[in-house]
Amino acid sequence: MFKTGVQMMILVLLAGLVLMRESRQEPLAGWDDRWVDFLATTSRMMESEAAVTLVGIDDGSLREHPWPWSPLDFSLFFQAAIPTNPAVLAVDEVLDWDRFALPEAQMKKLPQYEKILMDQIHRAPRMLLGAHLGFPDDPQVAPPWQEVPLLRNVKGDLRELPEYPIVERQPSEDYRLAATIGFTNLPPTQERYNSVPLIFRQNGQVVPSFPLQAMIMWSRLTPDEVSVVLGSHIDLSHKRRIPIDARGRMRVDFAAPRGHVSFDDLLFASEQAAAGKPPVVDLSKLKGRIVLLARIDQKSKTVPLAAGRNGSPGELFAAAIATMQNRSYIRRAPIWAECLVLAAIATLAFFVPRWSKWGTFGAACFTLIVYTLVAMAAFQQQLVWLPGVVAGGAMLCCVLFRCVASNQVPKPKKPVIL
Repeated sequence: MFKTGVQMMILVLLAGLVLMRESRQEPLAGWDDRWVDFLATTSRMMESEAAVTLVGIDDGSLREHPWPWSPLDFSLFFQAAIPTNPAVLAVDEVLDWDRFALPEAQMKKLPQYEKILMDQIHRAPRMLLGAHLGFPDDPQVAPPWQEVPLLRNVKGDLRELPEYPIVERQPSEDYRLAATIGFTNLPPTQERYNSVPLIFRQNGQVVPSFPLQAMIMWSRLTPDEVSVVLGSHIDLSHKRRIPIDARGRMRVDFAAPRGHVSFDDLLFASEQAAAGKPPVVDLSKLKGRIVLLARIDQKSKTVPLAAGRNGSPGELFAAAIATMQNRSYIRRAPIWAECLVLAAIATLAFFVPRWSKWGTFGAACFTLIVYTLVAMAAFQQQLVWLPGVVAGGAMLCCVLFRCVASNQVPKPKKPVIL
């Protein structure tokens, strides 16, 4: 078996076609995600830092300010961040207090704390607060109408978008009147979050997610200036085009550079600046940025990221915003490029029966090294990733087929009759 180069070429070609189909769904899609993460971390272009800073509530912050936070804890963030003149202040937590979870001393002072927080929110230039979509307890009862930000310029099949009938959790009305809400829902069944949803359906209407709403506010646009083409892109008033799939998701570039400061460091730097001392954090770098307050402590890291680690929703949102601001949209190579890669490997397989088994193994290793360098160069220049599963799987098939194939016996030369 496998005695001729044509047989080997056809078998490798068939195996490659199967891999091309299966690499677009789990579990092979997860392998390609890790391949993309490898390219993103080893072949990055020199990019400027995106105009977003994540203010992380880490384990050290929670020792001083135990969770759940009261309005007073959140007001400390606004008090420290507002003087830096950010473009947008964002909090992905839902500012809806569970009064039964608060200590008794805080419950008594809750109205006073809420007034302090309300005053701080009124001082903020643009305020984005987290909200959460969900489902009613009784699906037979029509949900009440709720005022939410709507995107009206939408083209495409809306049935592919995830739909939620109601707004399950949102800030109190006083906060909503002084701010804008963005929805923080994440797909519940996704194995690895290499992408983030930018739009949802709420009671039949298209609404922006938390990261997209942050970009709309940072770009100084209204929802009516945003147009959506499902399966293609979101156009922010012809200033910025964001690629999305049919379900409204955008692939996240976790290597996009972005700012980060801990909550404690921000408070300390604010106190130093007020006292006329050099702050531990350069607060001038927050000017004109999206400043996002989110948890990053160990208990909050429940989201399996495509980068091979767990993270918090806030970290995912910050990476998504940085991707949109830097326009670092990672794209899969077109289908014709995958066909060219497979055709090149199938052509190589034509000569495999003529080589020794160790020679085939060495040639496969050399070919994969060269292919990796080419893939890194393509990613660095265009942020386009060449297939990893198809190339690696096809080369593995060449080696395995050669290991089970018998050595090709050269045909004896016919004697020359003089």
